Amino acid sequence: MKLPYLLTTLCTAVGVASSPIKITHANDTVNRPLVHLTPHEGWMNDPNGLWYDAKEELWHVYYQYNPNDTVWGLPLYWGHSTSKNLTLWDDVGVAIEPMANNSGAYSGCMVIDYSNTTGFFGEDVSPEQRVVAIWTYNTPESETQYLSYSLDGGYSFRSYSGNPVLENNSTQFRDPKVMWHEETQKWIMVVAKAQQFKIGIYTSDDLKEWTPVSDFTRGGYLGYQYECPGLVKLPVEGNTSAGNGSWVLFVSINPGSPQGGSSTQYFIGDFNGTHFIPTYENTNSIDSGKDYYALQTFFNSPDNQTYGIAWASNWQYSAFVPTDPWRSSMSLVRKFVLEEFQANPETKLLNIKSTPILDYDALGCAHPSNGKNLFITVGNPLQFSLVQGLFDFNISFSVNGSAFGGHEFADLSLYLRGGENKDEYLRIGFGANAATFFIDRGHTAVNWVHENPFFTDKMSVNNQPLTISNNSTISTYSVRGIVDRNILELYFNNGSQVSTNTFFFTGGNFIGSIDMAVGKDNVFNVTEFSLKQLSTGSH
Repeated sequence: MKLPYLLTTLCTAVGVASSPIKITHANDTVNRPLVHLTPHEGWMNDPNGLWYDAKEELWHVYYQYNPNDTVWGLPLYWGHSTSKNLTLWDDVGVAIEPMANNSGAYSGCMVIDYSNTTGFFGEDVSPEQRVVAIWTYNTPESETQYLSYSLDGGYSFRSYSGNPVLENNSTQFRDPKVMWHEETQKWIMVVAKAQQFKIGIYTSDDLKEWTPVSDFTRGGYLGYQYECPGLVKLPVEGNTSAGNGSWVLFVSINPGSPQGGSSTQYFIGDFNGTHFIPTYENTNSIDSGKDYYALQTFFNSPDNQTYGIAWASNWQYSAFVPTDPWRSSMSLVRKFVLEEFQANPETKLLNIKSTPILDYDALGCAHPSNGKNLFITVGNPLQFSLVQGLFDFNISFSVNGSAFGGHEFADLSLYLRGGENKDEYLRIGFGANAATFFIDRGHTAVNWVHENPFFTDKMSVNNQPLTISNNSTISTYSVRGIVDRNILELYFNNGSQVSTNTFFFTGGNFIGSIDMAVGKDNVFNVTEFSLKQLSTGSH
């Protein structure tokens, strides 16, 4: 296996070779995440063109890319990375270029044209690699939809001579996401009419000529504009009355999200080949954190499951985060299914359940530690040491609602402390009074964190308990956390809700220990705590 540039060492004991990291800006480069995809250098935002090459057994991710600076700017390209396992990534350069310095290859998607409906491919190109990109070409005068196709498995692209294939006399018409609809034997495109708050739905036989069939309009949070739509069918876990699944429409908004800045919402409903009709009037956020935007799903996943990845940043402050010579990372890849979610004691709703994809075998050096029924008292925290780097933890606990009064702040907190400077830490906890999880990323010596008013340091996530006792006094919860250098992903109650947030400590001060503490005795019973060290992250 060829390891990507961003990992320096894994575990030499397992005999895995590694390639040296390119350290050009000292501590800032040292803080690069290990398994969250980043560009080698330059600026990255929205993921584009996700697909799986079944012939090579290789996953492809493209993304909005400015190789000339660490902020967004024109000309804008498509960068490209690949992975064998959705955990370790190889940067393979630029895939699609704009045609002028004042233009951009904006967001889009990738499909595999198995049946050669476009006529772009000869017999020398495997049907599994007949890759067509559908993307927005942005100029000062217009945004139009273009086709490009690859004859070498997705590494280089040729522009279709008949471009554009779709235009709308608008500068705000972008982000096409295309799928194949088996029931109608048609290609389906959803595309944002961004500032009309519409998602246009189009059909095609050949990807070249598109027919408008309907608009989804003014649903959910509007914000300033709609962006980056996606339409998928998800199974319902447990085969409930929803049958073989329901359709989900993803819509991103920026600015104006409930968390502030940019975020991604979704709607659950039916799709008949021309119209998406929400089953529920409500919308929901796919992630409750500040750093999860422009979600896109993979085309052609090998097990017919739905996997997706998002940009792990926020337009409110993305241009200022203290990293160099790159800015921004992607989230981990997640698998999505629907579940019946207990929204409150009386009502269940369909909800997306998210599961992170992390290949422990590819990392080669997990060191698990486990504890059950941990007893913690005020002033006597439990301490867990880490070899600084990448780690994954799970905590399950119960809350005794009769053990504290309304005026007492009763919390269970994990303090994730820097190995070189313990005064820098993340605090993750549960407040029993509010029955709510919280995240505090403000304890750092990095001045930018305190100076930027949009980098919200404290956030909360409400979630119904996994179980409640018959007398309604004992409730149970669980949290899984994955920490990778400067990004934290939290999965509450088996992934029924997620919160993704970046954080920034001083250079090289990776998290090296966890303190588990309580604010009041006899409220919390930690039934299980497990910790997996996935990489030393040493240089």
